[in-house]
Amino acid sequence: MPDTAVDNKRIAKNTLFLYLRMLLIMGVTLYTSRVILDKLGVDDYALYNVVGGVVAMLSFINGTLSIGTSRFLTYELGKQNFEKLYQTFNTAFYTHLGMGLILALVLETGGLWFVYNKLVILQERMGAALLVFHISILTSIVNITQVPYTSLIMAHERMGVYAYISIFEAIAKLVVVYLLSLSQYDKLITYAVLIGLVQIITAMAYRLYCRRHFIESRLRFVFSKSIFRSLLGFSGWNVLANLSETLKLQGYLVLLNMFFQPFVVAAQTIGNQVAGAMMQFINNFRSAINPQIIKLYAAGEYEESKRLTMNSTVLVFDLVLLLGLPCIFIMNTIMDIWLVKVPPYAVLFTQFIIVQRILSTFDAAFYVPMMAAAKIKTNSILAAFSGPGLFIVLYFIYKLGGDVMWMQYVGIIVLVLFGFFIKPYLLVHDVEGYKYADFLPCFLTCLKVAAISVLMTFCVYIMVGNANIYSSVILFVASLLSVSIASYMFLDKAVKEKVKMKVVKILRR
Repeated sequence: MPDTAVDNKRIAKNTLFLYLRMLLIMGVTLYTSRVILDKLGVDDYALYNVVGGVVAMLSFINGTLSIGTSRFLTYELGKQNFEKLYQTFNTAFYTHLGMGLILALVLETGGLWFVYNKLVILQERMGAALLVFHISILTSIVNITQVPYTSLIMAHERMGVYAYISIFEAIAKLVVVYLLSLSQYDKLITYAVLIGLVQIITAMAYRLYCRRHFIESRLRFVFSKSIFRSLLGFSGWNVLANLSETLKLQGYLVLLNMFFQPFVVAAQTIGNQVAGAMMQFINNFRSAINPQIIKLYAAGEYEESKRLTMNSTVLVFDLVLLLGLPCIFIMNTIMDIWLVKVPPYAVLFTQFIIVQRILSTFDAAFYVPMMAAAKIKTNSILAAFSGPGLFIVLYFIYKLGGDVMWMQYVGIIVLVLFGFFIKPYLLVHDVEGYKYADFLPCFLTCLKVAAISVLMTFCVYIMVGNANIYSSVILFVASLLSVSIASYMFLDKAVKEKVKMKVVKILRR
């Protein structure tokens, strides 16, 4: 294994590349969402997301296989077993190809029936909805067969390519928005076709990069039955976990469509987009760290893998809080500036979704060691209750006339249970080197940072309020400073010294 200093430099470098990528995607996503909502209107905007959500909900197998593929490729790189790496990539590609074809068959039969018979769609918009549905299926198949390539880039930790290709993706999406504003044709159909083309071209760019830089990505008909069984064995248990996450993001949109007005679907979609943009940097940071956690575990460095897991959990929590807490307090102002017309519930939904993202830090972080150890069976079984089980519970709550906010309440309860109780229990019992005592410092540090940050920000809110842009700017800056100060107070001493040295160096310059 490379020494720790080299690994830290690689993490920092990869995080920088992914941060640049995040800034591009976040800026373009927020701007284009505003324009698209304005041009399509609330009804067509909700329709696009609901119909696309059906495809995403039924294509959860893509996420299932991607985690397994990423884990096995990264593991073989950590073991320096290049022949098996080549076999793993080829086997994974043909497995994804087969799954993509099966998915297309299921979606074009059962999925089509669901669109016709269960979704609430105006008859005059059914033609446009079906075209969106078919385009979503095509792009889903491309994305499924794309997984081995993006997993290979992650395994090699070549994060710079994401920043470069994202420049093209950002420009292409801006062009789509411009063409949408000029188009005299049905704007929903125009948007679906253009955004589908962007997704396909972007996927092809990643494939070309892999073929030029990684010899193991050059396809031959190499198919290992043992690797296939291992991949499916790992991914099979992961099905429930990914189905759970898919139902939270996409299935809930379908539920809202079935029981509430389109503006409620639009509000949930907007909340997901704001929280998703906020989480881009966090996911990028985790993407730079996760391969190191897996490689350390593969090399038998269990204590180092655990230490990196715990330290990164605290850092990620601080980063999510740094981005999320100011947004929660000034969400009204953000929505008024961002959107031409703010749908009802958009502010409230977004605030609750951000709280959920903050709490999800622990759930996501503690899953990585399980993935490294290939010990996900129990977690996946339990995940069935947080996804399909809760989907059914919410269905009956809404069927009986329950309030729309139940979706947000249930999401918070489940994340608390998994992040603070279920995941630590599973790590202690299933993964090498974990003890209950390891989690207490992590939880206490995060709790203290959150308590101090919220208290300081709330005090400023009491004094200045949030009635105009001026007071919102003050509140936003105060919240950023509160989280920064609280996070620094509880940093590890060694990390704190590094931060001091860095600040002094910058000031001297």
